[in-house]
Amino acid sequence: MVTSAPSQQHRPSRTRGARRTWSPAALGSAWGLTLALAVLYCVCVRTATGQRHENRLHAEALEARGTLTGWAARAFGLVERLEPQHLLLGALAVAVLGLLRGRPGKAAQGLVVAAGTLGLTEVLKLVLLERPELAQTYGATANSLPSGHTSAVLGLALGVLVAAPRWLRPPLALAGAVAAGAMGAFVVADGWHRVSDVLASALVGALVLCLVQVLPGRDERRRGRLLALALVVPAASAVALVVVYAGGAPLPVSYLAAGAVVALTVLAGARALPREVGRGR
Repeated sequence: MVTSAPSQQHRPSRTRGARRTWSPAALGSAWGLTLALAVLYCVCVRTATGQRHENRLHAEALEARGTLTGWAARAFGLVERLEPQHLLLGALAVAVLGLLRGRPGKAAQGLVVAAGTLGLTEVLKLVLLERPELAQTYGATANSLPSGHTSAVLGLALGVLVAAPRWLRPPLALAGAVAAGAMGAFVVADGWHRVSDVLASALVGALVLCLVQVLPGRDERRRGRLLALALVVPAASAVALVVVYAGGAPLPVSYLAAGAVVALTVLAGARALPREVGRGR
C-alpha cells in the first residue's frame, strides 16, 4: 500500500505567511527599564546624598578639563568634533541600509530607534524631569539627565543594528559599542554631563529598542535575550554607581565605567534583536 506524505506537502512555511504576533517579553522588558530609569533619577537627582556624590565628581571633571593627553586626548578629540550633520548622515545610513536589503520595515524601525532614543531623551531632560538644588552645585544647575550626545550616538548604533542583516551585525555592534561608549566617557570626562546622565541614556536606548519590538511582527523574538537586556543594563548601571559614587572612584575610572555601560548596551541590544523570518539578507 502506497501512502502519501501530507506533512511534506502542507508543512507551513516559516518564510511566508508567518503570523504577526505581539511581544509580551518586549513590553515587560520596556516596563522594567522604565522602572530602572525612575529609580536612577530618584536616587541620583532627587536626593541630597546623590547630588553630593554627583557634584563631587562633576567639579573634578570641570577642574581637569583640557588636561587629557596621549591616546585619550586623541580619541576624545574625534568625539568632540561630532556635529548635527554627522547625525543626519548616520540616520540616512540607517534608512539606506534597510532599503538596500529590500526591507523598508527594517529601515523604518531603525529610524524609529535612532530618532526615538534622542527624542525621548530630550523630552525627559527638557520637559519632564527637574533637578532641584539639594546640595552644593558646580557648573550648570539645570537638569542634564539623560545625556543628549550619548543618546544620539547610542540611538544611531542601535538603529543601524536593527536595519542591518544578521551577518553584518557583529562588526557593526563592535563599532557602535566603541563609538557610543567613547561618547559616554567623553561627556563625563570633559564635564558636560554627570555619570547618571550617561547611565540614563543607556537605559533610554535599551527602552526604545524594546518598545520597537513590542509591535506585531513576523520575526522571531528572542524572549530570553530581551529579558537579559532589561536586566543587564540596569545591573551594570547599579554597579557603575556603586563603584563611582559609593566607592569614591577617581575621574578616569568614573568616565570609563560610564562609557562601558553604554558600550555594553549596544552589545546586549545586538543580541536581543529578533531572528528574521523571510529573506535572509
